[in-house]
Amino acid sequence: MNWRGLKAKLKFRIQRFTYGRNGVDELTVAVLALSLVVTFLAIIFNLPRLRFFYYISLAIAVYRTLARDLLKRRRENEFLLEKTRLLSSRWRRQKQIFQERKTHRHFRCPSCGQTLRVPKGRGKIKIKCPQCGQQFDAKS
Repeated sequence: MNWRGLKAKLKFRIQRFTYGRNGVDELTVAVLALSLVVTFLAIIFNLPRLRFFYYISLAIAVYRTLARDLLKRRRENEFLLEKTRLLSSRWRRQKQIFQERKTHRHFRCPSCGQTLRVPKGRGKIKIKCPQCGQQFDAKS
C-alpha cells in the first residue's frame, strides 16, 4: 500500500471515529485555558500538588471532546455561554462608554436606573428619561 492510500484510509477511520461525538467547544477550551493558567502558577510558586489539576482538567477536556451524549454536553456549554454573555456585554458597554468619553457623557436615571447618553459641552441641561419620564438636571 502506498502512502496516499494509507493516508486516505487513516483519514476515513478518524472521521468515522469522531462522527457523532461532541468535539471541541467553548467550555472545553475554557477548561484547558484555566488548567494552563493554574499549571503556570504552580510552576512559578513551586506547588507540585497544584499541577495535578492540569491532569484532571486534561482528562475532562478529552472526555468532553470524545463524548457521545451531545445533548448533555451542549447544555453544559450553553450554561457557560449564558454566564459569559453577561460579562461580555458589560465589557462591550464599558468599552463603548470609554470610546465616547470625548463626545458624550453618560448618566443614570435616579428613578429607574436607565443609562442615558448626552452630548458633551451643552452646560447645565434637563434630561428626561425615555423609559420612565423622570426629569433631572445634570451638567454635560
